[in-house]
Amino acid sequence: MIDDPVRIVEADVQPFSLRLSRPWQSARGVLHRREGWLIRLVDAEGISGMGECGPMPEAGTESAARAGRSLGEWSSRLPGRTVAQAWEDLESDGPGPAARCALESALLTIGARRKGLPIARLLNPAAPSVVQVSGNIGIADDGLSERAANAVRRGFGILKVKLGIGEPRQERRDLRRLLEDLPDGILLRLDANGAWDAGTAADWLDCLAGMPVESLEEPVSDPDPAVLESLQARASFALALDESLPKFISMGLTSRLPVRRLVVKPMVLGGLCPALGLAATGSELVVTTTVDAAPGRWMAAHLAAALDSGLAHGLDTGGWLAEDVGAGPVIDRGRCRLFG
Repeated sequence: MIDDPVRIVEADVQPFSLRLSRPWQSARGVLHRREGWLIRLVDAEGISGMGECGPMPEAGTESAARAGRSLGEWSSRLPGRTVAQAWEDLESDGPGPAARCALESALLTIGARRKGLPIARLLNPAAPSVVQVSGNIGIADDGLSERAANAVRRGFGILKVKLGIGEPRQERRDLRRLLEDLPDGILLRLDANGAWDAGTAADWLDCLAGMPVESLEEPVSDPDPAVLESLQARASFALALDESLPKFISMGLTSRLPVRRLVVKPMVLGGLCPALGLAATGSELVVTTTVDAAPGRWMAAHLAAALDSGLAHGLDTGGWLAEDVGAGPVIDRGRCRLFG
């Protein structure tokens, strides 16, 4: 994809550590800071590209130690290589997913700037300039209804709620209380983060029947294909693979997936191009981030546009950061404009 013959003359890696404005909670744990590295590549004509490496092992990336080691090794050997050679190296013998995402992002940025294109249009010439975005309103608790009201006022039509953290009966009460005030036409995107066994997931699906649910991500702790297929048949809405998706990819199970939707995270899948390859599965594809800093959120937004799935994507995560490394994509009235 990248055939740029100009040589790389600089590869600089810098760490970052960002405070979250509030804890990021899921059934897999609590995050208080977002840490990683930025890699900046500069070619001989002064064109630069930046990529973000934000490992999050609980989401499916390599460890922080492995990611940092890989970026250090790559940054030392890239100067003197052409951009095209670096791309070939990455394709043939790339590092773990978070490090690969950073390197790919930097190279794609240089390639896109060389052609005078947005990254989304480099990947897909027909990519739209605007994508729909869902609003993340956190966990099911006493403050859920208030956060939902704020998100609706901001223009979001799909609200994401994390389940599987509190006591199940209380979470169901919180959801029902939310629905009492939820305007018509607003849909819920639910995420259990693999907190339930098959029986609990089936009970939840029965409970959710008739509610304005758009999808449910990672309903079971053991993502057995037969169990997921049975649950999908039971649900009137899409079930989605997220954290378990890399397992299905590594086992070569993408030709017959048991659910309707895939949640694709560039940091987990190794960049934008591996994620684009999942379009061949025929599944619904939704792009989201791993609470990334600004460069990672921009890459996710360009991937969302390149996929052009027509679905709302999980790009509204910048508000979880109390500080950032730069300006990220602006979300306005549930939409993100990338260019134009």
